[in-house]
Amino acid sequence: MALNPNFKEPTASGLLPVWLLCIGLVLIAAWRFDIASNLPLSVDEAYYVAWSKSPDWGYWTKPPLIAWAIGGARMVCGESIACIRSTALIGFPLTSLVLGVLAWRMGESLKSACLVAFLFVTIPLSSFYGIAATTDTFLLLMWSTAMLCLWLALQGRFWAWPMLGLAFGLGMLAKYTMVVFGISALLILLHPQWRSHWKTWGPYLALLVAVVVFSPNVVWNLTHQMPTFQHTANITHGAKSFGLYWDSLASFLAQQVLIGNPFLVFFFLLAAFRYAKSAPSAQTWFSLSAAVPILWVICGQALMTRAYANWAAPAYLGVCLLAVSHMSASSRKIWLSLAVGFNLLFAVVLYHYQALVATPFHLHGTAASDPFWALRNWPKINEQVAQELAGNLPRPAWRIASEDRAVLAQTQMSLVLRPGQVLGWQRDPAPENHFEQHFPLKSDTTETVLLVTKASRDDVLQAFPKATWIREIRADQMPADALVFQLWWLNP
Repeated sequence: MALNPNFKEPTASGLLPVWLLCIGLVLIAAWRFDIASNLPLSVDEAYYVAWSKSPDWGYWTKPPLIAWAIGGARMVCGESIACIRSTALIGFPLTSLVLGVLAWRMGESLKSACLVAFLFVTIPLSSFYGIAATTDTFLLLMWSTAMLCLWLALQGRFWAWPMLGLAFGLGMLAKYTMVVFGISALLILLHPQWRSHWKTWGPYLALLVAVVVFSPNVVWNLTHQMPTFQHTANITHGAKSFGLYWDSLASFLAQQVLIGNPFLVFFFLLAAFRYAKSAPSAQTWFSLSAAVPILWVICGQALMTRAYANWAAPAYLGVCLLAVSHMSASSRKIWLSLAVGFNLLFAVVLYHYQALVATPFHLHGTAASDPFWALRNWPKINEQVAQELAGNLPRPAWRIASEDRAVLAQTQMSLVLRPGQVLGWQRDPAPENHFEQHFPLKSDTTETVLLVTKASRDDVLQAFPKATWIREIRADQMPADALVFQLWWLNP
C-alpha cells in the first residue's frame, strides 16, 4: 500500500494509456534507428568508441560510463553505427518510462503519467540527442532513476535509499553534472513533510553508496594528473574571462525554450510563479526542486562564461512533471495536444530536413542550414585514408598517427582499428588527449606509419627527418567547413 494518498493502483481496464505509450515508444525507437543508422558518427561519438576499446575507470575528458556502455553494445551487436548509437536509442525510452512511473507514483493518473513519458521522449532535446551516443543519455537515465528512488524513499521504502545512492554514483560516472542532483535532493529534504528523514539512516546510507560507486573514478584521476576534472573545469570556463555576458545568457535561455518545447516551458514557468506565491504541495516542491537548481546553475554559468544548450538537460525531467500536471486541468488539455504536436513536427523537420527543407528551397549545407553539418565531411576523409593504407600495407600493419584527436577517433572507428593502431603525435609538453596519453607516437618509430596532419612541412621533417610527403586529402561536402590534411609516410 503506497503512503502517497494520491497514488492509485491501476485496473486492467485502465491500462490502455500504457499500451499506447509502449507502442509509441517502439515506433519512435524504430524511426530513430533508421535515422541514426544513416548518419556518420560525430567526433565525440567516435572518440567514445576509441575509449570503449581500452576499458578503464576514467578517460581524458569524461567519466567512464559512456565508454563502458558502448563497449557492451559492441560486444553484443558489433561495430555498426546503429549498434554504437543503440545506447541512446534504448536509453531515452528507458528514461521516459522511469519518468512516467515516477509521475504515476506521485499521484498522476495513468493517462497523465504516460503523457509525461511521451512528451519527454519527444521533446526537441530528446529528438536531437536521442539518436547520438552521448554522455547525456546516461546522465538523464540515472537522474530520473535517482528521482524515482528518492520519491519511493520518501514514501517509506527504506531499500530505495541505497538504490538512490547507486543511481547517484552511476550518474557521476556518466557526467559530473550529476553533482547538481545533490542540491535538488537537499532542497527536497528541506520540505516540512520530509525533514524528519534527516533523523534516519537513509540519506547518509545513500551518500555512502554514491561515494563508494564514484570513488574509483576519483582514484583514477588522482593517479593520472586529474585530466577529467581539469577538462571539465576548462570547458566550463571556456575561452572567456569571467564577467557578465548577457548575450550569452539570452542565447542560452532562447535555446532552452526551443529544446524543452515552448508550451511545456511556458506552463512550467506559469506553475512555478503560481506556487511561488504560496506554499507548494510536496509533489510540486519535488518537481520544482528537481528542475530549478540545474537551471539556475547553468544559467549562472551562461551569464559568467558560456553554456551549451544541453548542459541543463536534466531540468526537463522536472519540467515535464510539473508542466503536464498543470496542463492536465480540463481547461488546458488543448495545450497538451499542441505540445505533442510541436514535438512531433520538430522531429519530422529535424530527421527529414534534407527532403523537406534543404532540397525544395535549394539550400546549400552550412552550419546554419544543416542540423548535422558537423558529421558530413568525415566519411570522405576516412575513405581517402583507407585507400592510402590499403594500397601500401597489409591490413594488420596499418598504423595511423595525427596530432588531431578527431582524425584518430574517426579513422579508428571507420576502419575498425585496434588500440595501438592509432597513435597520438604529442606536440605540446603534456598529453592533450586519450591517444597521446596511452598510445603516443615515438619519434624513432620502428613501424611504417601514415601521418595525417595539418602541420607544416618544416614541422613534420623536424620531428621525423625520414618522413615522405604523399599528397593532400580534402573533404568539402560542407565547403564552409572543409577538412584538409596532409598525408606523410613515417618510415622506420
